[in-house]
Amino acid sequence: MYSYDPISPDAKRLTGAGLTVLFDKKLTGTRVTKVLATGVPVQGRLIDGHQRDLGPGGLKAMSGVDADAALYEIDPKFEQGKIYIRAFCPGATRLWLSFSRLAVHRDLRVQAFGDDPKGGQTRLCGTLDFSFRGEWKLPSGNLPDPMEDWTGGNGPG
Repeated sequence: MYSYDPISPDAKRLTGAGLTVLFDKKLTGTRVTKVLATGVPVQGRLIDGHQRDLGPGGLKAMSGVDADAALYEIDPKFEQGKIYIRAFCPGATRLWLSFSRLAVHRDLRVQAFGDDPKGGQTRLCGTLDFSFRGEWKLPSGNLPDPMEDWTGGNGPG
């Protein structure tokens, strides 16, 4: 799990205190599984995004975007997916997020894309730039829900 501080206007406006990214790292690559707003209890589950869903040519056909970024779609049926869609791309019914390469001590760029429910062109809704804040390793096995109070809430004593 990596956390990032917002540095661009879009990142500050849409995430407030920043973004935390949960991911699986395998020999063949890294797959982002969830995004969490660092300052508020909002999380979205990511599923694989498909370039064809963005329109002819996918990311490569859009100007001003990172055509080589990893593409995911916010799953509107899980967690607060619909909240992410409304916040990141008002009026859209689907939201895709592209991620630059995840690495320790490396800044992150996330670009948000929304569909046009009336059948028009998919649009770039925001470019969010973040500076790397830190890394947390989650225990293997049953992973805790990062949005739940695992301390028991009773405090010391």
